Amino acid sequence: MTGLRLYLVRHGEPVDSDMFIGHADVGLSPRGLRQAEAVARALADVPLRAIYSSDLERATIGAARIAAGRPEHPAPPALPALREMNLGVLERVAFRDGRAHAPELASIGYDDLFEHRFPGGESVRDLAERVVPCITTLVARHLRGPDEPRRSPPPAIAIVAHNTVNRVVLACAAGLGPAGYPRFEQAHGALSRVDFPDTWSAANPWAGTRIGLVNWLPEATEANERSR
Repeated sequence: MTGLRLYLVRHGEPVDSDMFIGHADVGLSPRGLRQAEAVARALADVPLRAIYSSDLERATIGAARIAAGRPEHPAPPALPALREMNLGVLERVAFRDGRAHAPELASIGYDDLFEHRFPGGESVRDLAERVVPCITTLVARHLRGPDEPRRSPPPAIAIVAHNTVNRVVLACAAGLGPAGYPRFEQAHGALSRVDFPDTWSAANPWAGTRIGLVNWLPEATEANERSR
């Protein structure tokens, strides 16, 4: 039985999307704002116990949209542990100039970054070492309690984060460990869902997890419905 339902949101399209953005703090483009609104509408009927985000603006905007109209929710906590991977010397560098700042870009790609760090930055392994304990803490905090009725809908929380963060969580939920991150696409404005069992234990936090939804795009769904 499901003890907690976790909705994972990737933030909408950022401004200046033609450059490398990790820890760089940027807002959302007009399309990114539309994507954030579409996710908020998709979750409008979900009785969320809590909403969290990374502390970067492109994620906090999305969390605020989800929280709007939910007077029972305080401002969503913004957690630095949920930031995107730090890209070091590549931060805010235009894609066309990337090789000048990090020549190794000629021979590696995003799928090769589990152990590799650009100068001054993080690897995916580094990111996982801060993200996974944060997720474990939130699951423990909101898991269905032993005295709660089992026939009621499972408690649910939403997290608005980033491409690599969400990929790592999905890879762990699939039993692949953080190194499985390349297996999961996460488009801007995408919604995914991970269900944790009510037998959950911090000692083995991914045992029995189920992935119920991956990389669903509410904005695209709305556009398709309008075109009919």
